[in-house]
Amino acid sequence: MLIEHWIYSTAIAIIAGMIHLRRTGRDYSWIIIASAFAPDFDIVAGELLKKLDLNSLISTPIRHGDFHNIAFLLLFATTAALGLRLAGMRFLDSFLFAGFGEGAHKMKNVRLPCHGYRSRWPMTKQGWGIG
Repeated sequence: MLIEHWIYSTAIAIIAGMIHLRRTGRDYSWIIIASAFAPDFDIVAGELLKKLDLNSLISTPIRHGDFHNIAFLLLFATTAALGLRLAGMRFLDSFLFAGFGEGAHKMKNVRLPCHGYRSRWPMTKQGWGIG
């Protein structure tokens, strides 16, 4: 499943990188590929909270699929853009490319045969997918 995220994000990175490079002379396509794996941090976060016995601090334990939503996309893209701003990259470019990377992850998840994720979480709690 991780290979598929890499394939989807690489395809989007090639197209977006070529367009952005031609218009601005800068290539940030690597941000798309790196950001495609960000929603799967919920696996690590859930296990870390369980190991440190900190699940009592939150109302429900973090499980896989909790970071697959629009709210996390905006939070991660903003955080990544602020971090890359310190490295001298433009905020808007970094924000867009980090968002494209998460979008590639979500585009791959749309075709999952299992249950749908709550990808539109701030607006609705219903899971969406083809499952």
